Amino acid sequence: MEGRLAPEIRAAGGAVLRAASHRRGEVLLVHRPGYRDWTLPKGKIERGESNEECALREVAEETGFECLLGPELGETRYRERRGREKSVRYWIMTVRDGTFQPNSEVDEVRWVPLSTAARELSYPGDRAILDAIEPTLRSLVLLVRHGRAGDRDEWTGDDRLRPLDKRGRRQADAMVAPLAGYALSRLVSSPYVRCVQTLEPLSARLGLPVEHDPAIAEGVPVQKARGLIDRLGPGPVVLCTHGDIVEALVGEGEPKKKGSTWLLARRNGAVEAVRYWPPLA
Repeated sequence: MEGRLAPEIRAAGGAVLRAASHRRGEVLLVHRPGYRDWTLPKGKIERGESNEECALREVAEETGFECLLGPELGETRYRERRGREKSVRYWIMTVRDGTFQPNSEVDEVRWVPLSTAARELSYPGDRAILDAIEPTLRSLVLLVRHGRAGDRDEWTGDDRLRPLDKRGRRQADAMVAPLAGYALSRLVSSPYVRCVQTLEPLSARLGLPVEHDPAIAEGVPVQKARGLIDRLGPGPVVLCTHGDIVEALVGEGEPKKKGSTWLLARRNGAVEAVRYWPPLA
């Protein structure tokens, strides 16, 4: 009907991050020959698809990278070429697997330091999303439950010394790529062997020591864990702990499988659980 407003175009995308040498953060930019621009990967939401599903699919289609969804960064709004309103929501992502191959939409990708990426981007909206990355990362705590460590009832020694089993070691290895993408500032673990071992592959990749802190040991009052989170300093920081501490921090009944991760955001003196990653192996 003449005069009727066209429906808004809804889209989603990602700021894909990785840690380069010296844990310097980089973001992935894509070149679209059809638009002759450098931008963040994104695309339109398909029928029946959630914003998050669209963001992951579009990043995979444009870049070839299978990613893990992190915190949301915000939304841009603008008029597209035909004059229709368009909104795009963005999330931080890190790469699990994949390789870029030039395609019909994107002929080149480029990893660019976060400190200089704004100069490479073609659009002010993308630069606004870029500006949101640093404060989001500084607030971030990645709360990891240790990998699988056999059966407690079958272990006859000191339970603090119970190690990861084969699956637990696979879970620890699978965490490395997506967590390392966050250019982490610290790795902090319960002193229990199974927690320390969960972070050792990540420590080897990043060259960061695993710090031991009894505030997140099993059975310790959760107030001590909250106190540790308060004094961690700027993120992103990884904490590896036990099921009872995870439950106390994120809430009873929330998932907390061994080898899983909760993304926590520190905002205005409070800690908010923003995303759950099930075990990656």
